[in-house]
Amino acid sequence: MRKVFLGLALVAVGFIASCGKDSTTADANDITGKNNQQIFQMHPWRGISFTDSSGKSGVQETYTACDKDDIYTFTSATSYNWNPGANKCDPTSTPVDAAWNMSDPAGKNVNFMNYDWVIETISGTNMVLRRRWINNQGDEITWRLSLAK
Repeated sequence: MRKVFLGLALVAVGFIASCGKDSTTADANDITGKNNQQIFQMHPWRGISFTDSSGKSGVQETYTACDKDDIYTFTSATSYNWNPGANKCDPTSTPVDAAWNMSDPAGKNVNFMNYDWVIETISGTNMVLRRRWINNQGDEITWRLSLAK
């Protein structure tokens, strides 16, 4: 009888130990507790779309297939690396390090590619940057740059 109780006790201990918290890997796209600057720096971003409203025919997609594999890696709070990818628009293009910044890491304003942008949407996997201005002819222009993980 003692062996039966000992056996049941061992089974019970094994069962209780196995019912503990499941070990899961952290979600690499989780932005909980991160400010916008940290989200930029989470991982490389691929350019997926660039729209321009400056044409007479409305909003135009101006990204070509060769633009859509460009990778932007925000290596610090002040610099990023642009890699033209395998499908280069200009065969002589090579990766370039450039400056970017956010005056407020938690804010919506970012200077990127030497232009001032507003973060329209941002998540751990996608972001949309918007730039609006009035050109010399008085037309309101809107650019939207979409990036994805």
